[in-house]
Amino acid sequence: MDDCLAENAIWDEQVARMAEQSKQRLTKLQKRLLAEVTEIAELARIDYESILDYDEEERTARLRLMINQIVRSQVIADYTFIDEMLGAAICHYFFGRKRGFIKLWKTKKFKNFNYYILEVLSITEKLRLLKAIYKVPKSTAADIEAINALRNDLAHAFFPENLRSSKPVYKDKDIFTREGMERFIEDMSKISDFFLHRNFGIRELQQEQEQAGVAVAAV
Repeated sequence: MDDCLAENAIWDEQVARMAEQSKQRLTKLQKRLLAEVTEIAELARIDYESILDYDEEERTARLRLMINQIVRSQVIADYTFIDEMLGAAICHYFFGRKRGFIKLWKTKKFKNFNYYILEVLSITEKLRLLKAIYKVPKSTAADIEAINALRNDLAHAFFPENLRSSKPVYKDKDIFTREGMERFIEDMSKISDFFLHRNFGIRELQQEQEQAGVAVAAV
């Protein structure tokens, strides 16, 4: 009974959101991109909004496959983001911050460093190097290692639930459930905050802007 109420609440929320979105207008570019998103979703068979177009007997299996595909893509995308942020932090240590990456990429030294050092290091090796040169919170390092293990399972096994060494579980939560993804996204947000602050000082900038807004409002 509680599950039915929860599902109905989610459906009502989606309907309300769609009604609100229908009042807004998109630019020509946004309309073209939205059409392309819809077409790609159909090609990839993750067009869950068109589930009624599938045969009735295959809808349950199709929805589970959609969840599987969406979760895998999210985990792998976030994994590559972590890898990129690790590389950026390492580059800042060896090349400094005076020149941005766009200018650095024009130099042979920076290119060679990326091609022959960073590209051959695994994410765990980059993390180990970063921990040697910067202070990385234990919780952040542990979350990166957990996400790396999860990514390996999802990227290298079509049926990760059949693996002997590990299962598609993130911190005791099935990654293919809402609870599992919520836990994953929560940790990814913390990792993202750490690296954006560490590499680019974005958190400090946001805080300054928020403080400035408060000051203006007070005036």
